Amino acid sequence: MSDWKLPWTASCLCGQVKMRISAPPLFSAACHCDGCQKLSSGAYSLTMMLPPDGFEVLSGDTEIGAMHRAEIQHHYCTHCKSWLFTTGALLGGNVNFRPTMLEDASWVRPYVETWTAAKLPGVSTGATLSFEKFPTQDTFGEIIRGHAREGARP
Repeated sequence: MSDWKLPWTASCLCGQVKMRISAPPLFSAACHCDGCQKLSSGAYSLTMMLPPDGFEVLSGDTEIGAMHRAEIQHHYCTHCKSWLFTTGALLGGNVNFRPTMLEDASWVRPYVETWTAAKLPGVSTGATLSFEKFPTQDTFGEIIRGHAREGARP
């Protein structure tokens, strides 16, 4: 895993929240669901699923925004309101990090795209794998192994 060139640093738009990624992502994804379209104000949300011990907020404060559900929490910078990452029971303890917060996100490419049933016309992500809805639990092992072999790296 040394080819991931870790750790990576990240920050929100205003720079008040600083983060560090010290473990390779389990996978990267573009989600086309209606909720992600609205949360990101874009055609999809770009994300990296990180193991919990590979992500930390170094400084700054976050607040919960968006859906305010017990099973999933969307964390935003308290000042600039950038959507930074998502935590919660639905993620199995993992962190759903927004890779556009990286100091250098120029290399990031989604390995998986989800909820293509809601994909806007003409949108292309370059993802290797596509799922009409969210992948089933039994497919995650292969997704993680595939990303470890073929996922984009800095």
